[in-house]
Amino acid sequence: MSKGSSLLLGALAAIVAGIVQYLAIASLMQAPGAFDPLMRFLAWQAAAGLAEAIAFRAWLPRNYREPLAWSLLSLWLACTFVPLLGGVVVLVSCIWAALFPALKESGELDDVARPKFVTYLVSRVQHGGGARLQARLANTQVASTDRLSALVAIQSMPTRTTGTLLRDLLADPLEDIRLIAYGTLDHAENEIMQKIFRTSRTLEATGKPAERHALNRLLAELYFELVYQNLVQGAVYKHTLQQADRYAQAALETDSSDAALWLIRGRLALASGLPDEAHEHIGRALELGFPRERLVPWLGEADFLRGEYSRVANLLATLGNAASLPTLKPVVKYWS
Repeated sequence: MSKGSSLLLGALAAIVAGIVQYLAIASLMQAPGAFDPLMRFLAWQAAAGLAEAIAFRAWLPRNYREPLAWSLLSLWLACTFVPLLGGVVVLVSCIWAALFPALKESGELDDVARPKFVTYLVSRVQHGGGARLQARLANTQVASTDRLSALVAIQSMPTRTTGTLLRDLLADPLEDIRLIAYGTLDHAENEIMQKIFRTSRTLEATGKPAERHALNRLLAELYFELVYQNLVQGAVYKHTLQQADRYAQAALETDSSDAALWLIRGRLALASGLPDEAHEHIGRALELGFPRERLVPWLGEADFLRGEYSRVANLLATLGNAASLPTLKPVVKYWS
């Protein structure tokens, strides 16, 4: 609609609004009839408010006319409950804002241009094959042959990254996928359990302190591997945590200077929801010379669970660009 037609529409609507507004006021002076005088006035006033809203909207600057429904509704409510003055206030405010915009723009809010596709950077993109394969597997709308091919392909990936997806696939509607997922998880779990069984038998047969320390340490690492690879759940998960910590304690009884075992105990405590114990164990590993940059994320997690958020920020800020893992860099950037 052109500017001239908008002004003409506003003038016509203003004339109608004036007539209806007069009728609304006049209805209050009439004697009571078949209708309640107040209800009759409110009906006329609502009609007058609508006409005034149409008139004022036509006179508003273009930037304040959208969206159509909400702008018209706001003006109608203002003109209905505050006759004449409601629309005038809105109109004057919008004209003032259009003529005298703010001199300083907000530093917190800003418009961001829509990103553009840059063709010459395509050759530099490193595609995440594993992510694509897992996304294809999770989508049940994909052809079954494609999903089976993706499932076979991810078998070469670490169970740590695929364990959760494989467990979800145990309830997949396709039987072949359920069988392969179960076979992959079962094979990974059995491989570790066989090592645990052989190591436990060897531990029972030996009495040398050095060998017992090495075997207890290995058992703690194997049980921890079951947790790390997402191969246990529920009550078995809790039992595995307890077994791993038991063997770690047994190994530390013969050699308490093993920093790696203290770190394992700290991570087991985090998995068990014991941040105070985790902080103590990881701090012990730090005292024994374990690389600090590798302990900072676990110390930060323990402090976060304890609610000491300022310590989390201070710890992660010390890493800076030393955060080598891609998944850790956004965390460091957020907290520091």
